[in-house]
Amino acid sequence: MLYGPRVRTCCFLVIGATTAAACGGGTAPAPALPTWVKTLPDASAMGIRRGLTPARGIIHLHSVYSHDACDGAPRDPATGAPNEPCLADLRTALCADQIDFAALTDHDASMADEAFPTLFNMRGDDQPILNGSGEQVGSRMTCPDGHQVTISVGSENTLMPIMLDRHVAAPDIPTRHDIYNADTADAVAAYKTAGALAWVAHTEQHDLAELRAVVPDGLELYNLHANIDPNIRGPFLGLDPAGAFQAAANFADTNPGGPEPDLALLGFLSVNQPAIDRWTALLQDGRHIPGTAGSDAHENALPITLADGERGDSYRRVLRWFANDALVADPHDPAQIEAAVAAGRMYAAFELMGTPDGFDVRATTAAGATIELGGQLAVSDGATLVVDLPRVLGLDPSLPAPEIHARIIRIDAAGATEVVAGEGPQLSAPLSAPGAYRVEVGIVPHHLGPYLGNLGPDYAEQDLPWIYANPIYVN
Repeated sequence: MLYGPRVRTCCFLVIGATTAAACGGGTAPAPALPTWVKTLPDASAMGIRRGLTPARGIIHLHSVYSHDACDGAPRDPATGAPNEPCLADLRTALCADQIDFAALTDHDASMADEAFPTLFNMRGDDQPILNGSGEQVGSRMTCPDGHQVTISVGSENTLMPIMLDRHVAAPDIPTRHDIYNADTADAVAAYKTAGALAWVAHTEQHDLAELRAVVPDGLELYNLHANIDPNIRGPFLGLDPAGAFQAAANFADTNPGGPEPDLALLGFLSVNQPAIDRWTALLQDGRHIPGTAGSDAHENALPITLADGERGDSYRRVLRWFANDALVADPHDPAQIEAAVAAGRMYAAFELMGTPDGFDVRATTAAGATIELGGQLAVSDGATLVVDLPRVLGLDPSLPAPEIHARIIRIDAAGATEVVAGEGPQLSAPLSAPGAYRVEVGIVPHHLGPYLGNLGPDYAEQDLPWIYANPIYVN
């Protein structure tokens, strides 16, 4: 069973101190620990398959045009000028973590009050991306190392339109606010008319009847704030309300041998099961609906300073923890990215556990055709679902090996059924019955244990989610 407790084996070295006790007693010098890398590699390192490369994306991200960003101070109260240091943190993080596309989703306060081009937060030599009518629908930021980030605009309120081409049509600004705050099929239609995909954030807080009524294009199957915020963890996820803050405080230890602060997520990462259950129910209905993991980064959730001098929820740290990887031919083409997101040709990967190298899911038909994530086929096609399990990219052989395992799940009108599970390197299952077939990859990240130092390896001995892949649909 994925994402449950695991029984610990014999013993673990406490690495980070000058000596460590071994299983047989006595002491030995602690081995030199490979340097922790606080940034991510280019997404293409995850592997190119059939001409498609992963474009690493953040879907659900706040800038200085959200009222509660930057610890509630996104603008100068006297002048209204944006909080430039906070915005600089965001822009630096997009570069450091090699993000290919950033779907901004600012709250209507103050996003709805701004001229649309303002919302791209362009600085320096950023370039606008224009549509055929000359309207700005995106922006492109070039990082110091040449990496490029495609930025789009959206809004998170009750619903979350992403990748807008323009503001929703409204006779005045108060009405614009009302439309962004609405939770109706008419609001969804307004978002789509403005070029957006209608997404649902914080799925755990929406009941199933509501989701069925608004018919969104996609939803979050994981949201970071849900794991952090005491007002969400407790009532909506059934977790200890204060658990995230208590766990994160362990990573503020500045003493020698303390834990790597980037691993703070291990202390409070939990499956957002209510969100997954709602996703499952919609798939049972026969809907084709993609799922994403929402970073929901504001620099407003964990204001404590950790041992590396960064705040707990710095943009750099949060964007390093996980992202959504859209499979496209050109990771710089915003139209291809939006099409991949809309189709569900993507997967969510928690790269804190390691960058997944070689992960691939596809269906192969009896006639030799290949169907990608988000695609559909018929039972009569005689297809097989094939899953190549990932490896941790560049794993140093001196570190303990992680346990990696996956399962294929079929969702049909009767519910969710585990079709096959295993530890690979490859899984396969015949697509002999109708349903939505999706893949989860779990990991027990033993290799992260040494970086927990004097805190001990327990957080690295959990069975945790690594990848959620979107379904392939069989009719």
